[in-house]
Amino acid sequence: MSSVFLEIGSDVWDFVGISVFFLLTMLYFFGAKNKKQLRLSYIMLLILALQSVLLILFKDGLPIKLFAALMLTTALIVEVVIN
Repeated sequence: MSSVFLEIGSDVWDFVGISVFFLLTMLYFFGAKNKKQLRLSYIMLLILALQSVLLILFKDGLPIKLFAALMLTTALIVEVVIN
């Protein structure tokens, strides 16, 4: 599987890392029942944003940059629309 990602110029762990933080952010966001859990959701969103921006700025390969931008945009849209 890693060879497939290397052929397009990306590392499989970049995709996995972004996907995991996106899923955890959505899990915390939709599962937040109180203020403490909601703050954890915002912290996860900040980590996702930081990771995405760093990948967009410093990684080579268009697919990983587009994927990071898409995940960040989706998380921000969900955050704005739900709140």
